[in-house]
Amino acid sequence: MPVVDPLSDKEIADRLAELPGWELAADGTALVRTYRLAHLPAAILAVHIAQVQAELDHHSDLTLGYDTLGVSITTHSAGSRLTEKDFGLAGRIAAIAPAHGAE
Repeated sequence: MPVVDPLSDKEIADRLAELPGWELAADGTALVRTYRLAHLPAAILAVHIAQVQAELDHHSDLTLGYDTLGVSITTHSAGSRLTEKDFGLAGRIAAIAPAHGAE
């Protein structure tokens, strides 16, 4: 797997400002977002996200709850630091989530 360079703190802040609802994990190593929606649509959104991840060859951690879908994205091959790939995946997820009724 090719090495991906981690983003600087400024690059992270700039890109995060373009992703409403997303935030940094407490330890600063991941982008996180929790979507609220009914259980079945949450499961369908998780499958849709899995398809996007396969296209991008970049994967997140998904946590399916009763009425939530949690997403956590980081680049493990960059030492669990944030890279352009993470923001690309988060942007794609942000683009498809509303069609599933996610808030």
